Amino acid sequence: MVAPLSLFIHELGHLFPGLYFRADQSVLHLGRGKVIGQWEKNRIKVYIHLFFFQGAYSVNERKTPFKDSEKAWISMGGPLFNAITAFVLFLWFKEEGGALLRISFLFNTYLALMNLIPFSVKGKGSDGYRLWSVVKRRFLDRLE
Repeated sequence: MVAPLSLFIHELGHLFPGLYFRADQSVLHLGRGKVIGQWEKNRIKVYIHLFFFQGAYSVNERKTPFKDSEKAWISMGGPLFNAITAFVLFLWFKEEGGALLRISFLFNTYLALMNLIPFSVKGKGSDGYRLWSVVKRRFLDRLE
């Protein structure tokens, strides 16, 4: 249960900035395969798939394209939420101990750090890749 919950936290970290920047619709998918549960309220849709432990993704949609600064905050939201969660879990397991808290801390730390590494596989970029793309377009391309 650590992985799906941590992935859910990560994707919420993308949804909240998207909603803050007035996304017309924010959609979160937890897992892969057939949809076994869904929840919808206002501009938010959440889908839980049969293989809920097998990854997650979210999409923020808006008719007017997001500005680069908004894209950067949306991309950083996931790793930031995992980092905050890891910090809280660290403080908690430091006091209470326990393998589940330690695993949760380690997995959230892993998600926060790994998602900041800029890489792209088959056209899908990490959060770090999307952030790097914004920084490069906004600042480094101007230096050329």
